[in-house]
Amino acid sequence: MTRLGVGLTYVPGLDRITDACADLLDVVEVEPQTLWRSRTDGGITLDEEALRRIADLPGARLLHGVGNPVGGCRPPDRGHTALVGELAERLGAPWVSEHLAFNRVGGRGEGFRTGFMLPPCPTPGGSRRGIRSVRAMAAALPVPLAVEIGANYLRPRPGELSDGEFARRVAEGSGCGLLLDLHNVLANERNGRGGVDELLAALPLERVWEVHLAGGTAYRGYWLDAHSGLPDEELTALAERVLPRLPALRAVLFEVTPSAVPQLDPAAVRELLARMREMWPDGADAPLPPLRPLPPVLPGQSPRPPDGPSPDSADRPVGVVGPDGVDPEEWEEALGGLAIGREPGTALARELSEDPAIPLIRDLVTEFRGSALAGALRWTVRLLLLTVGGRGLRELLDGYALACPPQLFATEEAFAFAAHLRRVRPQVPWLDDVLELDLGLIRAQVDGQPCTVRLGTDPTALMTDLGAGRLPVDPPRGTFQVRLVDDSRPAAGTASGPGGPAVSALPG
Repeated sequence: MTRLGVGLTYVPGLDRITDACADLLDVVEVEPQTLWRSRTDGGITLDEEALRRIADLPGARLLHGVGNPVGGCRPPDRGHTALVGELAERLGAPWVSEHLAFNRVGGRGEGFRTGFMLPPCPTPGGSRRGIRSVRAMAAALPVPLAVEIGANYLRPRPGELSDGEFARRVAEGSGCGLLLDLHNVLANERNGRGGVDELLAALPLERVWEVHLAGGTAYRGYWLDAHSGLPDEELTALAERVLPRLPALRAVLFEVTPSAVPQLDPAAVRELLARMREMWPDGADAPLPPLRPLPPVLPGQSPRPPDGPSPDSADRPVGVVGPDGVDPEEWEEALGGLAIGREPGTALARELSEDPAIPLIRDLVTEFRGSALAGALRWTVRLLLLTVGGRGLRELLDGYALACPPQLFATEEAFAFAAHLRRVRPQVPWLDDVLELDLGLIRAQVDGQPCTVRLGTDPTALMTDLGAGRLPVDPPRGTFQVRLVDDSRPAAGTASGPGGPAVSALPG
């Protein structure tokens, strides 16, 4: 596996940056879940148009998963892993990376999503569960797998493994590579989890294939891994010091979130990419350490760590603590439940609830879900802001968050939030009709075909006024059938309101 070089992670809206920096991009990393569309029948399709745009970008390709982490008790989703593997082959990605975290709790029938990637149980038993999960994904992929050490806002607890020791055990026990996000580890240091040098001393640096740089922001007394812009001077100085110590390094990427893209200065990104090249000088390519071969797994068996002498916590009932201390399943149930606002029901949950990071995590989960809804139900959210205001909308979101666990896709959140609004019935005029417009547009987008909805209010009047940021005044009432098409690819003979879906009125 040869050196790829420097580059950036691709997100929607980044085209003006990639155009301005094309001559400096050796590699572009893609988050595969951003290319997926969850159909209304439960299937997942690939956004081929977005993939064609990515194919035109300069440099090599890498894949970085953001929704199927490999640090928890539940194995990674097989279907999602297969989709990532297929995309890796299509793009020629030499390896795939995922997060050493968890975002699902419990069994298939009774489990729930957390809406946020949470730190795995930091015990030897937790590391063995991570090894199982990493091996399960690696065995299903056509290319090697690297795992990312994530940001962790929790306070260190007595007796737990350090972040570096946990990652070392998982990497060496599974044979995977490492993605070292230097902003993550710097944020952990700033938030009091442990020093960067302490973590680096514990890691097998010969397994680091990829490094990420990003910007962050201060929030509620924490430094957030927000990917909110360019890295600060402390991070770039850290990178200059660390990169030469990584003998198997093959790619260094600048990572940014879509919401920060409009504020990015192309000239500043060019300067950063040039500096990244200077801090990682060309040299002889050291061969990557070989991946340890996976042992065969028979039907009904789970992958086992190669040298784990103590019994795995999976062999004990939940709540029965073994020699490693906290049971990993109880850890995930407690932390995941707290993250989505559930009351602590166990001694561990009550202990974790005292951590000042728990309100922060809850706030971030709600913010992420609200952001997803604002993008998927833009007409509905605009109507709610104009009627109940920001505080009223936040109360609706808080009630929804308590009633409904997070969903993986924004479209799934949209349908669940719509169902919640229909249950609680806020006193908002035209809400049913605006919801029908939004949901119909989602169906047209994800299913790739026009969708017809029936409304009791003139859709042109609704869209014109809401699109202008004002409430409608006496919009015509009646029976209206509206044919909605994907507004990213308007059909001939259709019209669109300001910033809205392409529609054509049909006889009612």
